[in-house]
Amino acid sequence: MRPGVRGWAVWLARIVVSGGLLLWLFCRFDLKEIVASFQDLSISTWVIACLMYLVAQILSSIRWWILADTLAFPGRWRTYLGFYFVGMYFNLFLPTSLGGDVLKVHFLSREGRRRFLAAYSVVGDRLFGLIAMMLLGATAVQFEPDVLPGHFVTFLSLGGVVILCGLVGLPFLHRVLKCLWPRISQHLTGLFDLWQRPRMMVVVLGLSFCLQALGMGAVAVHGVGIGLKIPLAFYFASVPLVTIATLIPISFSGIGVREGAFVYFLGLKGIQPEPALCLGLLFFSVQVATSLLGGLAYAFGFHRRPLTPQPGIIK
Repeated sequence: MRPGVRGWAVWLARIVVSGGLLLWLFCRFDLKEIVASFQDLSISTWVIACLMYLVAQILSSIRWWILADTLAFPGRWRTYLGFYFVGMYFNLFLPTSLGGDVLKVHFLSREGRRRFLAAYSVVGDRLFGLIAMMLLGATAVQFEPDVLPGHFVTFLSLGGVVILCGLVGLPFLHRVLKCLWPRISQHLTGLFDLWQRPRMMVVVLGLSFCLQALGMGAVAVHGVGIGLKIPLAFYFASVPLVTIATLIPISFSGIGVREGAFVYFLGLKGIQPEPALCLGLLFFSVQVATSLLGGLAYAFGFHRRPLTPQPGIIK
C-alpha cells in the first residue's frame, strides 16, 4: 500500500473507532438523562470555561515563543500567536493530531532556518505541558490520596518523581551524552541551554502550570455547572490520565476515548455515566470552539506572515 493511501486508511479507521465508541456510549446510556445534563448547564458557565481554555492557549503560545526565541527563532509574539492557533486548528481537524505541529515546524523553518531546532521548539512546548500536567496530578493525589484508586495514585506519584529527577539530572545527562554520543548531544544543546537559564526555566514552567490549571479548571467549571459534587483535586488528578488515554493513536482527535475515560473515572466517584459523558462532550466542545479561532486565523492568512518582517514592511 502506498504511503498516501495508507495514511488515509489509518485516518478512516480512526474515524470508525471514534464513531463506534460514541455510538456504543450513547446506545448504552439513557439519552434523556444525557440531554438533561446538558440542559442543566447555563450558557454563561460554558462561556466562562471557554474563556479559561482560550487564555490557557494564549499562555501556551507565549511559552512556545519563549522556547523558540531561545533556539534562535526571533520573532514577534503576535506572529507566533497566529501560527499557534492555525496549528491548533489543524491538530484537531487534520487526519493526524500532529498535523498542526508539523505546520508549526514549517512556519519556523521555511525561511531557511534549521528544521530540527524548529521541531524541538514545538516538541518542547508539548513536553513542558505534559510535565506540568503530571506534576499537578501528582500534587493533587498527595493532598487527597483517596481521590483515586491506589494504582492511579501510585502512577501519578511515580510520574512526578521521575519528572523531578529528570529535570534535576539534566546536567548529568548532558555530560553522559557528550561522552558516549557526542552527535546526539549536539542536537540536544538547546535543551541544556534552556536549563542553564534558570530564570527562563522558571518562566516556562510557571506558564505551564498556569495554563494547565486553567484547562483543568475549565473542566471543573463544567462539572459544577451540571451539578457534579466532587472535589477539585479529582479534576487535577483525573484530567492528566484522560489526556494520556486520548494520546493513544486509535481514534480521531481522541473522540470516543475521551468521553469513555470521563465515564470511567467519574464512575469511580459514584457519578452516573450520563452526566459523565456530558462532561466529556462539553470539554470537547470547548476545544472545538477554541480551535475554530485558528480556522479564522488561517482564513485571514496569519500563517503567511514572515517570522522576521523585512525592514520597511509593516505587519
